[in-house]
This record gives sequence, structure tokens and C-alpha cells, in this order.
Amino acid sequence: MVDDVDARLVAALSYLVSDVLGHPEETRTLSTAPAAHALQALMREAAVENDIDAIRALHAEHGRVLARPAPSERCALVTWGDGTFDASEAYLLQSAFRDDIGLTGALAAPDPDTQARLRAAFGRIRPALATQLPAWWGEIEALVSTIILASSGTDSARFGGATAFAAWGAVLINPEGQAEPLPLALALVHECSHQKLFYAHLDDEVVLNDPEERFSSPLRRDARPMDGIYHATFVLARMVQFLHDLSRSPDAHAAFGPGVEDEIDRHLRSSIAAFEGGQGEIAAHARLTPKGQEIIDEAAAAVAACKAGLEQQA
Repeated sequence: MVDDVDARLVAALSYLVSDVLGHPEETRTLSTAPAAHALQALMREAAVENDIDAIRALHAEHGRVLARPAPSERCALVTWGDGTFDASEAYLLQSAFRDDIGLTGALAAPDPDTQARLRAAFGRIRPALATQLPAWWGEIEALVSTIILASSGTDSARFGGATAFAAWGAVLINPEGQAEPLPLALALVHECSHQKLFYAHLDDEVVLNDPEERFSSPLRRDARPMDGIYHATFVLARMVQFLHDLSRSPDAHAAFGPGVEDEIDRHLRSSIAAFEGGQGEIAAHARLTPKGQEIIDEAAAAVAACKAGLEQQA
């Protein structure tokens, strides 16, 4: 998956830099870092508008990010505003993560104390997941090169985490609310699940409903497009599977602190209920491609198996 996405990025950048802008192949440098994905996304938007001048301007101002190698360390924790990203990288990543409701439109450095608590929590769960739930940790490590700790730049807007295909390889985590081991692990699984579904969208529309249509959401009070409900429901299925596996691995969840068993059980049950709500909305109103139906059917079967195991324990 990751190699395929990187190969597609290099092919797209190669076309834009060499064929569109006319730079000789031997002089170009093409990165696969998250900022390179973000630059390609902006250049692609300009290409769709046939705005060659905009492509040229983007490359002239930010093309130096293409000389930066992809991060060698996986799941590297960095802090927004700490100097890790230069001006171009910060601009490109901000553009990639900017949402349409203002939650991630002005990223800021998080509170130092909260950030320190999250780093401590990450230090506890990383070895526990790597040794006790290696399939889950292996997937997180494969999909995430950079975990960016950031908060909203305004008191009126808060987010927990964010993922954008235009910043492939990076995820945003807000330490506020995610600074304890279990919420942090769930946030990482949540964001990686979005990345997995982004990959499916590369070659398949998955959801065919009109983006202007609105339906009931399992996680939000406001109605959402079916694509958003589909994403949320898929993510919930993955959360159920992770929590189920975690509940059955005492050595793993021991690293999450005393009394975590009840918290895991509560999250597991609420995630199953929310998934079933989303699945019902999808069954009633979604128009899916065969691939989209296959993905949600597999998710439903996995949740049903977890639920059956939970009922047997009761």
C-alpha cells in the first residue's frame, strides 16, 4: 500500500515537474515526504484548472521540499511550531490538513505540559503494542511516518486528530484529550483507518451518493454526506476490532494503566452500537460500488464476530 502510494506520487510529480514545467529529468529531485504529497495536491488542483502559471509558482516557492528525504524514523513525534518544518513545509501541511469547518484551519503549538504527558503515554504504549499486538503496531508504523502534535489556533474550535490524503504519511494528534495511553492508541488507530480507506478510493469511488445529500451520522449530531458516514462507520469497525484484541491481551493493556479494563469494555460496547447505527444508515441509503460493498461487508462481519465474543463472556 505505502509503496504504491509513493510510486504514484513520484509519477505524478515527474509529470508535473518534467513534462509540464520542462525541468530536465536529471535535475529534478522527488521526495515522498508528507510535504511533497501536499505540494503535489496543490499542483494537481492547478493542473485541473489548466493554470500552468500557478503550477510554476508553487514549484518556484515550495519546490525545495522535493529535495527533502522521506522521514527514516516511523511514527516520529514532532510538535507543530517547534522548528521541525520550515516555512514551505508548514504552509503545505497546513493547506493539506485544513478542513471545511474550521477545526484544523489554523494549527498551533499545543500546551507544553499536555504535550509532555502525551509523549510519556506514547512511550508506554509503543513497546506494548509492538510486542503484544504486533499486527496493529506494524500497520500503524507502516502507514505513519510523522505524528504531528498540534492544537487549534482558536479557543472556539477543537479537534482530536486528523488525517488527509494530501499529507499522506502524517497524522495530526491534539494532545488535549489524547494525552492518556488508551485515548492516544485509539486516536492512532482511528487516523490510520482513514488512511486505509483513502487508499481504496484511489482506484474506486466506493460511495456513489451525491455529495450534497445528507444523512444521519453515528458520531455527529449534524447530518453528513454518505461518504463521511461510510468513513466513520469503517473507522468504528476498526476501533471495535482493536479494542477487542486489546481486551484479550492482558500483557498489552497492562501498559495502559490500572482500571483500564472497564474503560476498554465501555469503549468497545459504545463503538459496536455506533457502528451498527452507521451500518443501518448505509444499508438504507448508500449507493456503493462492488468494492465499497465488499469493504463494509467485511467490516460488519468482523464487528459481528467481536460482538459474539463479548456476549459469550457475559
